[in-house]
Amino acid sequence: MCEAPDETQFMTKKPSIITTERKCMKCEENAVLVIRIDDAFCRNCFVHYMTHKFRSAIGKGRLILYDEKVLLAYSGGHSSCAMLHLVQQGFLEHVHKKLRFFPHLVHIDEGAVTNQDLQERLCAQKEITSKLQSTGMPYDIVSLERVMSLDSEQLTKEPADSTIKNCSETKKEGDASDSYKDGSENKLEGVIKTSGPVSDSSTIEGCPCDRDLSNGMESLDINGLAGNLKKLLESAKTLTTKEDLLWQLRHQLLIEVARQRGCTKIMLADSGTLVSIRILANIAQGRGAALPLDTGFVDGRHGDINFVRPLKEFTKKEIVLYNKFHDVKSTFIPSLTTKVGSGASINLLTEEFVNALQEGFPSTISTICRTGEKLGTEGNSSQNKCLLCKAPLDTSVPQASALNATNFSLSLSSTCKNKMSSKQPSSDDQCCGEGDGSCHSNKVNKIDMKDIEGLLCYGCRVTIREVPDLNLLPSQITAEVEKTIRRSKMKEEIEDFLIPDD
Repeated sequence: MCEAPDETQFMTKKPSIITTERKCMKCEENAVLVIRIDDAFCRNCFVHYMTHKFRSAIGKGRLILYDEKVLLAYSGGHSSCAMLHLVQQGFLEHVHKKLRFFPHLVHIDEGAVTNQDLQERLCAQKEITSKLQSTGMPYDIVSLERVMSLDSEQLTKEPADSTIKNCSETKKEGDASDSYKDGSENKLEGVIKTSGPVSDSSTIEGCPCDRDLSNGMESLDINGLAGNLKKLLESAKTLTTKEDLLWQLRHQLLIEVARQRGCTKIMLADSGTLVSIRILANIAQGRGAALPLDTGFVDGRHGDINFVRPLKEFTKKEIVLYNKFHDVKSTFIPSLTTKVGSGASINLLTEEFVNALQEGFPSTISTICRTGEKLGTEGNSSQNKCLLCKAPLDTSVPQASALNATNFSLSLSSTCKNKMSSKQPSSDDQCCGEGDGSCHSNKVNKIDMKDIEGLLCYGCRVTIREVPDLNLLPSQITAEVEKTIRRSKMKEEIEDFLIPDD
């Protein structure tokens, strides 16, 4: 046997141990931490490094304009708490070149997904509400089940049974927004406060949050939205499918809240660690065509609203250390992946792989992110977008392609299921025309994969195949599918009377 080389010689240099003699690489103060490979920082230099990197990311290409309304997605985790604290620091009076946009916070309550009862959701929302109130910024708390029927109500209105609170707005929204303008430094001092939980719980006892949240959740149970969401996720066969569906629904809800609040940008607290994991996981799930949108600094697939990831250049370790130095407390909220094994889904397995590789190779995350930025596909001239993720369709490929080969293999391996029997037109099948039964495109049977497949990208096709009953999808998606089916049926019926394109 040939002698195999020692694999330790290929390992990069391990981070050095902090000693009292170790000095900061920026100044002569004693170092308190080491990031990346061997970069020692003192506390002040590290905070300045994090703040400068965040401000540089926001100012990149002047993406966020002056007096623009920006929606900040706040989940309560380490990354979103750090992003909120960095934004707050940008509004302080002594900061050079203060931030000039109007922030609006939003928290999505996902208690219905994790089978939390009303009392558990109320306790979690009390803690989130206290933190959002302490910022002095306007905020909304939206239940995830609202995404199942976005076309039926306004999310940002505050009826008696709404699950959205704006208890931090003690005056009109326009007056609260004026506090973030640079016209008055005194107003700015009164509005921007330090982050962290409110120590005195009595500050929210008199707020109508408890009553509104309780009434709102009871109304959701009556309307069946929470039950529909649970049925949709429980019907998914794998945890990977559930995570992907949850990610898509969460982004759809954020887009709708931003539109109703008049925001043109949405800040996501996606760290570089999360982005690197998503790059590998998306490729494994067939979403390589949408990689620049899912993991890029800017996601402009929706046109009027852009997703922004200002923490993309930060690792999870840097974010946790920043929170520790500023005593920023995070909130633990159970999720779908709580207390599950690392091999339960593609995302968790990829996360374990990346974290283990990062421990031995400290430049792993940055390398994956830089490589992901270079990946992309040619733009689609038809500009057709996926019904679920809104990314450009990647299914218009030549006949001799891997996609068509995969579809052919699926058609051969799939067994014959219930076929739709041909139905003769009757007097009951009427439309908005003459009503004589000549056109019967107004009724749609249950949606199956054949009906929705042409409207989805390849990655969403893989996800939707794992959902047995497609009628459990949100109403806005099923309505669009039914509309497409009716139009295709009508086109077939009047095809003989249409003038050819040529």
